[in-house]
Amino acid sequence: MLEHIITIDLFIKDFQQKLFRFLAAVILFSAACVVIWQHTVVTYVICDEEAQAVWSFTDDTRLIIGRSGIKVGEGDKVILDYFDADTKGSVIFVTRPHDVLFYDEGKLIKIVTVSGTVGDALEKSGIELKEGDKLSVGKKVPVTENTKVEIDRAFTVTLICDGKIQKIRTTDCTVKELLTKAGIILGEDDIVSQQLDKELTKNIKIRVKRVTYKEVEKTVSVAYETVVKYDDDMYEEQVYVKREGEKGKQIKYYRNKYIDGEYAGRELVKTEVVKEPVSKIVVWGSKESLYGGDVAKKVISDLTPPYKIDMDENNRPVNYKKKIVGKATAYCTG
Repeated sequence: MLEHIITIDLFIKDFQQKLFRFLAAVILFSAACVVIWQHTVVTYVICDEEAQAVWSFTDDTRLIIGRSGIKVGEGDKVILDYFDADTKGSVIFVTRPHDVLFYDEGKLIKIVTVSGTVGDALEKSGIELKEGDKLSVGKKVPVTENTKVEIDRAFTVTLICDGKIQKIRTTDCTVKELLTKAGIILGEDDIVSQQLDKELTKNIKIRVKRVTYKEVEKTVSVAYETVVKYDDDMYEEQVYVKREGEKGKQIKYYRNKYIDGEYAGRELVKTEVVKEPVSKIVVWGSKESLYGGDVAKKVISDLTPPYKIDMDENNRPVNYKKKIVGKATAYCTG
């Protein structure tokens, strides 16, 4: 009976030791898993615009790339600028050789590169860009297989404005766009030698003429009229000035036009009357002459003048140099 008890006791002790060792192993394994998990990071391997996530706790980039399933061939480039073994979510780039096609004024230049951007490929090509030249694709754009880049070469345009001559290099654009680029602000009436919507071409010349205006005023006199009145109490040969005439006065306001500072005409804006003219009044007698109608109407000699004299309805000269009003006596027969 005692032997059975001892045997059972030994069995229990052996079982307890094995159980202890098992639990210790489990604890150690769990701790190791925790340690491994804490040191495991995810790294993204990107190639041909596809990304593969790789979980690892190593800084061996070749191992990480191998686990991603991406194969690195001859001529491929591995970019580790964005990789950090201790940082989750870091990136390894694998770039393949790409053909970048530059079209320079009809000339094809082919560049094989694994560089990441168009700017890198341009630098490798040795193509020189001058002021105003443009690329159809931005320099920061990543290259892909058969990336096509057209080079738009600038040309020279002559711009004459405000007394200055500018030589501006530009690519295809309109006259209006060029003026905006040059900082030229057009006035409402300014004159441009080319249509604003015209597409620019090589060696084109554009001239901008500034149109300005100046308001001026001028004082002018206004002629008076002569009014003839007839008096029945006076004889036909009698005449006198009842009222002398006076000239009037006006102010004329003009808008003078200047093109690039040179006078180019004017227009009358308005007229302001300062003083109205006063008419001259002349009184003529209408009563038949004491000497009869023939005497009154014969106020000039019967001699034939050397030229034609314009007469009015009363046979008096229309135009004359001087008029004398007075009385005269004469002797006659009968």
